Amino acid sequence: MRIVWKYTWVKIYVLLTILAVVKQFYSFAVLVDYFEYKKTALYLFQNWTSENAPIDRFLEPMRRTILFPLIWRISNFNWPVILIMQMILSLTVPLALFRLVNHFKFHSKLFPLSMICLLTYPLQFFYTGFIMPDIWSQLLLLWLVVFYVEGKYNWVPFFLILLCLLKPVFIVFLIFPFVLAILKKYTISFFDFIPICIILCCCYFNYHSYKVFTYSSITTTNPYDYNRKILLNFTTQNPFEVDRIYELEHQHLHSFGTVMVPQKNYMDSLTQSSINDNLGSYIFLHLKGMGATFLDPGRYDAMVFLNWKKSAGMMGVNDGNSPSKIPNWQYVYMLFLGGFQLLKLAFALFAVIQLNRYFYIKLYALIIVLLAFLAGPVGCARYMLPSYPLMSLLSALGIICFIVKFPKIESFITKR
Repeated sequence: MRIVWKYTWVKIYVLLTILAVVKQFYSFAVLVDYFEYKKTALYLFQNWTSENAPIDRFLEPMRRTILFPLIWRISNFNWPVILIMQMILSLTVPLALFRLVNHFKFHSKLFPLSMICLLTYPLQFFYTGFIMPDIWSQLLLLWLVVFYVEGKYNWVPFFLILLCLLKPVFIVFLIFPFVLAILKKYTISFFDFIPICIILCCCYFNYHSYKVFTYSSITTTNPYDYNRKILLNFTTQNPFEVDRIYELEHQHLHSFGTVMVPQKNYMDSLTQSSINDNLGSYIFLHLKGMGATFLDPGRYDAMVFLNWKKSAGMMGVNDGNSPSKIPNWQYVYMLFLGGFQLLKLAFALFAVIQLNRYFYIKLYALIIVLLAFLAGPVGCARYMLPSYPLMSLLSALGIICFIVKFPKIESFITKR
């Protein structure tokens, strides 16, 4: 551990992490999801009233999975305690990244370059300060990869359980042990079936309570609220008409009361029919959203964390009903970081091409692409936050592969 903390870039990382948390103590900023997780925690672990009941949304009681609300409960519903916990956990990222780098034993400059690439992801620090499950999912995924690479397979099911209890999207990762076993890169044990059993038990609990056999209602509401709405906006080119359609559909949903089966069936059927009827457009939007997850520097997240004015787009902000130009310094910030994102992506792709003979390189790339695919047309930068350390490692490898192609500066690289 002493070896890791001696690096200047690690010290900068530690400083920025602490500053992000200190900023939150000074000027607390939250995203909408913050209230949902907190109210879910109150719903699960306290007698709720009209003031602390879940937000009035369809299928809400089983929308959020239990792990982050449990963290709220452990903190006794004190956000400062969660902030300190997140800061401590985030400070282990360089250590985990160093263990991955050390496993490869490529070049002595690989770890510093990886840290530089990681430092240019502002969301790494914003979400250490936001009370959200994203930095937790990053730590769990990163340490899962570390223990897998080091051959400590018994830890893999443990981290998969925590990831699935944290965010429903990680259910897809339950197939990883079995895919790796087929590739003869993993040895299946009894413990690898435990995460699947836990998820099925949660599905049965939801069925017993709400007559809906699903792990989380977010798997119904998110495609309906985001994927379908983005598709309708694209195909109709009339957002006001789309809002009117959703208003009418919400009226119909309210007519079901609190009965969840017809709610789910209604939203699922609308989402599926919209995608089936516009499959070509949806595929285009899905691929476009995947690209956006790599290039987006996190405009909305920066506006919330840094208390910028609310923006409707890259070039404009909503100031009442009159759009005005975004301040130049904010525009420069976005262009600068967007350029860095593009550059790092190019180097990461270069590394995958040059080092495709290494299985772990392909594994990291697969994890990153899978997260981007699951983000879909939404294209939200924070959906890629769990993969930032892996992306930083690939970008650093790409830089080294690019440099060693030039004999004149090959002395910059020294092998371990």
